Amino acid sequence: MWRSLAISALSFPFSAAAFIIGWAVRDIHSGLLAGAVVFTAFFIAALLSLLFIKSYSYLDAALPLVFSVLWSLALAPFSFGASLFSAPAFIGAALLLGACMAMAKRYQTGMKWLIFPALVFLYEMLPINIPGPVDDTFALTGALGSIIIQFLLRVLPRLIKAGLQK
Repeated sequence: MWRSLAISALSFPFSAAAFIIGWAVRDIHSGLLAGAVVFTAFFIAALLSLLFIKSYSYLDAALPLVFSVLWSLALAPFSFGASLFSAPAFIGAALLLGACMAMAKRYQTGMKWLIFPALVFLYEMLPINIPGPVDDTFALTGALGSIIIQFLLRVLPRLIKAGLQK
């Protein structure tokens, strides 16, 4: 967890430095692009670091929400007037990933249940948006379906078995 937080914290000064260097070398557009690329690289590194933690705490399950809010704030200046990024969908994907992480921790279901919600989280993170809510709806519904299937296949039988033994 601390590695992910450190990588996230380092993304801001390195992104600012890339912005300044890009602006000084060429123009402001190059600076913005350089800063965005560096921030994205650090952000993806932090997410991958978080996803490959062998054992994590419930605090770690809250980190996708923190990352999504920071990322949404970072992309806010680029989103005005253009529908390139959907912050509510990304924050929703972060909540679903956090819920899956908490469920996987609580019921020891394994990391494979985190693959689809993590992919949805990464997809929603990208500033690529098909016009209309269709892609966000499919992605978030799929992640929610993953949570429901995880509950039905792994958790519900354990709860029923524990209830029958009483």
